[in-house]
Amino acid sequence: MRQKKGLIWAVMAVFFLVPGLGGANAQNGEQPPARVVTAPVVQRIVAETTKVVGTLYFDRLSNLSTEVGGLVSSVHVSEGDRLEQGAVMFRLNTDFIDNEIESVLAQMDQVKVRLAKAQKDLDRYKTLFTQEAVSETEYDNILLSKEELVKQRVILEKQLDLTRLKRVKSVILSPFDGLVLEKTVEKGDWVSQGSKLCVIGSINDLFVKVSVSESFLRFAKRGEQVEVSIESLGKNLTGLIDGFIPVADPQTKSVFVKVRLPLLENPVLNMAATVSMPVSEKKSMTLVPRDALVSSNGQDMVFTVTDGKAAPMPVTILAYVGDHVAVAPQGFTAGMPLVVDGNARLRPGQAVTIIN
Repeated sequence: MRQKKGLIWAVMAVFFLVPGLGGANAQNGEQPPARVVTAPVVQRIVAETTKVVGTLYFDRLSNLSTEVGGLVSSVHVSEGDRLEQGAVMFRLNTDFIDNEIESVLAQMDQVKVRLAKAQKDLDRYKTLFTQEAVSETEYDNILLSKEELVKQRVILEKQLDLTRLKRVKSVILSPFDGLVLEKTVEKGDWVSQGSKLCVIGSINDLFVKVSVSESFLRFAKRGEQVEVSIESLGKNLTGLIDGFIPVADPQTKSVFVKVRLPLLENPVLNMAATVSMPVSEKKSMTLVPRDALVSSNGQDMVFTVTDGKAAPMPVTILAYVGDHVAVAPQGFTAGMPLVVDGNARLRPGQAVTIIN
């Protein structure tokens, strides 16, 4: 037992005294160097921005209705469904239309037989009229009878086309790639011509509507990229300013700016979205990577590396620009290295090892 205790003490003594086995840092109380990745500060021409809360909306919205009346025989959509253009949404019962088509076809067969007989009579009377065996009046009557049957055939053909069109229109299709926002009918409901069946919004025309002061409207230039954050979906997107709604609020003098969004998986009408709107002309500004930002007691800050140690620097954010943020330039220079990975647990003055 004494030999075993002596061996343990000997091993511990070696661990603390031999360099490289952890004793040196433990004795002097210093933390080991943190392994970090850095990225440089850059200068870029951008505008200052402010965050404005807006609402999502579909710029292309359809109150889908039916062109023919009938009984709803099947419903193929539910609220929240995402559809491609041309997808079947509703079907109406076509029993009456099918009977009408059969009736028109039967009448056309009848007219076809009568027309064939009228043609034979006309050929015979034409010969007799040439031979002066019948009067001109009798010949004209036969000719007019045939022409009347021809017109009747044309009318029936038009009626058949119309009835078949009603049958086609009894299947209601999605007018565009869209999202079903509301459904107003179910199987078994009777709908008349023009009845609203559902509301569908175009997923390719999704916008955020943000209210800005009329004094800032001149900075919201069409085609400019802006940052959009949808907190409820956990999405950070890049939108495009697409103009504005040309009606100002008479009291607040604010104007709604339209910001087009890319495709979203689950957009919700009237959902809140935060947009970084420009509030100044573009100018040269200091940009730091977003990944460099850390927060300490509510203050945004970054870590740079000075003489191999982490040095904190407070920042004042002026604008959000893609994967960078524009900051007040105090203390920052282009090319200055900032810690973008490994900064979450850094402490001021901690030794670092850059592993870029």
